[in-house]
Amino acid sequence: MAKKPIMSLGTINTILNTAPIVIQGATRLIKLIRDQGNDNKPEEEIPETIEGIKEEVARLHQRLDTNDESNVEQIKLIEELARQNESLATQLKSTVTHLNRITLLAIIAIIISIICLVGFIS
Repeated sequence: MAKKPIMSLGTINTILNTAPIVIQGATRLIKLIRDQGNDNKPEEEIPETIEGIKEEVARLHQRLDTNDESNVEQIKLIEELARQNESLATQLKSTVTHLNRITLLAIIAIIISIICLVGFIS
């Protein structure tokens, strides 16, 4: 069975410090998606006058602009979450490297201890 790597205090600290930011970003993204879904109201009647058509076109342009702004905001949030994930991955990689170094030092210390013990007994 493969052992799971143990997280260092630095990694846990990083995760705990960035978790609220990740949660906030995800919450904002969910809210934007919900708000975008609420814009799908039942269609109104077909306008009968030129003025009505102009108003409908203006309303459609406004909805498109709102959707564009929402899409841009969602992209920004996704990019921020990706940067945070990259930061966490980098921190985790650094922690694993430190853990491997400490393990190597512990193995060397055990070998030296065994050699000294064998030399002391002999």
